[in-house]
Amino acid sequence: MAEFMVRGIKVGNVVRFRRRFMDALIRLDLSLEVGDRVQLVGPVTDFRQQIADMHLHHDRVESGKSGQKVWVPVRDSVRPGDAVVLIPDR
Repeated sequence: MAEFMVRGIKVGNVVRFRRRFMDALIRLDLSLEVGDRVQLVGPVTDFRQQIADMHLHHDRVESGKSGQKVWVPVRDSVRPGDAVVLIPDR
């Protein structure tokens, strides 16, 4: 099993990825807001991006809470199970 060096707070996991739209459904364990910087990491995934947009039940939202599933555009492919880690401000 691979080990990852990630600094930040895990806020959720990818549940589903739609390549056609380049977005991921993320199940949140902690809150996440538009504008947050995250790292998506898994066995073959490792990239950072800023959350530019977020949808909950087809409605655009500015934040998601623990227990919700939100759609977020991603710049690269992700896989179910990949971790979403909030990168702290320096």
